[in-house]
Parts: sequence; structure tokens; C-alpha cells
Amino acid sequence: MNHEAYKEMLAAAALAALDAQEQRALDAHLPTCAECRTEFDELRAAASLLAHKVAPVTPSPELRARLLAQIKTTPQTPRTSGGASIEVAPNGAPSVPAPTSNATTPAAANVLPFAPPTGREARGLFGARPLAVFGTLAASVAIAALAISLVMLWAQNRQLRSDLARLSQNLHETQQALISVRADRELLAAPDAHTAELAGTNVATQAHARLTYDANTGRAVLSAAGLPAPPPGKAYQLWFIADGKPLPGDIFTTDAQGRAELREQIPPAGRHAQIFAVTLEPQTGVTTPTGQMYLKSAT
Repeated sequence: MNHEAYKEMLAAAALAALDAQEQRALDAHLPTCAECRTEFDELRAAASLLAHKVAPVTPSPELRARLLAQIKTTPQTPRTSGGASIEVAPNGAPSVPAPTSNATTPAAANVLPFAPPTGREARGLFGARPLAVFGTLAASVAIAALAISLVMLWAQNRQLRSDLARLSQNLHETQQALISVRADRELLAAPDAHTAELAGTNVATQAHARLTYDANTGRAVLSAAGLPAPPPGKAYQLWFIADGKPLPGDIFTTDAQGRAELREQIPPAGRHAQIFAVTLEPQTGVTTPTGQMYLKSAT
């Protein structure tokens, strides 16, 4: 239950018009809220003033005489079980019935009895404040609408940023692909371009590769297929074998289909190699072949 709901209950509580459940809830809230305690005390004091009337006034002799004359001319009815009636004495003077045993005390005679209003009436008398409630509700709706708008704008901005980052990444990848295509075309068109075919060995009979390189600049591209995925901690490494001496190239791995592409810069000593080979090595690479050979070119 929110704070406004407790404040609406204060007037009804001051007039003892809450039901048991509402009263328990308010009793638990009042010790924790100074604002509600202060307002409740003020409402309770105002309600107590409603139960008192002004002090009684003795009627004038003229009023008494008129009242007695009216009684003499009014037909008298017998006493009923529901209450007392005025009886006429033999001398014609009215007799006043004796007071009953439940007569009130002089102090209590100043108290006007009234039925406590219902919770709805009490709230209407003290705590409804339609304009304030409407204003609070309108402000709450406006704040909620503003919060929703801000959340939606934040989400849209976040989505736009994500889309922009994805598009930027796609653009970068496309640019890199164009650069590679242009480099490959230049490599193929180079005057000193050479191509070496590599075949799979007995450990990878379905594997094959093509190495295109420029003997002048050392630029090279290796395209391989049919290679098994390397075990964890392992990678493939390219070798340039010139005059029987293997020179290390870069390491590479394959995709899920066993394909691989490596762009390499062949050192000057390896640009006139007689044999090109691929072995399985530790993924950090080695300077001397230690693993099995998976691809090898013809001599």
C-alpha cells in the first residue's frame, strides 16, 4: 500500500469508520510516518469537537407559558410501551413523568450523539481532495509516460549503435576482401609470378593446395582444402625447402570444411625454393620441422 492510500484512510480512522483490516494496516504505518501521525492527530482533534454542543440555556417564562397552554389544548394519549406520555392531573395541570433510571449525567448531557460516518463519507469530508488526487494522478501518468519514452529512446539508441557497429564491421571486412582480391590480381599479373601445386601425403590423401608467389617481391598466397582439423594446441606450418634446407613460413589453421587461406611473405632465401611443404606443428610455430608432413609439392 502506498503513502497516499494511508493518507486517505486518516479521516475515516479519526471518526472510527475503518474496518478491522484497514485499521490494522494504518496502526502499523503510523509509527513509521511522522507526516501521517501529525495529520491524524489534527483530524482526530477536529472530529472530537463535532461531538460537543453549546451549553444548555434556560427557557424564558413566556416560552414556558406558551408550551403549557399548548399541552392543555392537545388531546392526551395513553402511555405506550415504547415511551412516556404527559398525563393531566385532576386539577387540569400537566404532570411531568418521573425521570427514568437511564438518565444521563449533567456532563454527558452536553454531548450530541451521532452515528460515525462510513469510510466513504469520512474520506469525502476530510481526505478526498479531488483536485489534489487528480493532480497527483495526472503527474504520475506524465512521469510514467516520460519514463517509458526515455526507455524506448535508450533502447532505440542502443539498437542503432549496435547496427552501426555491425555495419562498420561489415564494411571493414568488405574493404579487406577487396584489398585481398586486388592483391591477388596483382600477384597473378606479376611478371615473376609462379604457381606450385601441393598434394596430400598418406596422412591426408584428400588434401590439396596451391601456392602462388612472386619470386621478385616474395608475396605469396596459399589456398588449401581437404585438410583435417588440427588437434588442440596444434597448427599447420608452411615450409620453403631450398637446397635441401627447410625455411619456416607462417602457421595457419582450417575452417570446419578443412579449407584454409594464408597470405605469406617469403624470405629472400626461400623465393627460389625447389619444394614447398606443410607440416603439423605446435600452434606457436617452430624453426625446424618436427611433425608429420600433410602437403608437399613436386620437385
